Amino acid sequence: MKNIVITSKIIKRELLIWAAMIVFAQIANLYAIIKFDTSFSELYSQLGYVFALSIVLYVLVLLLRLLFSFIKKRTGSRK
Repeated sequence: MKNIVITSKIIKRELLIWAAMIVFAQIANLYAIIKFDTSFSELYSQLGYVFALSIVLYVLVLLLRLLFSFIKKRTGSRK
């Protein structure tokens, strides 16, 4: 059985993608606060929801990346 090695480069890339999803979720939260004219204290009080949303977004982006990778491999192998 082979060992699976995850390099530090891959870990850093995935953490950077997840950090981008956290920023996107926080911007969406800020937009909702401004749109619905609520208190800006929700920026930190709703952090749990922002964290959960960032995980959902990360999984969606991961699925898209896997789909594109699969399509790329399938079309590349026909040559």
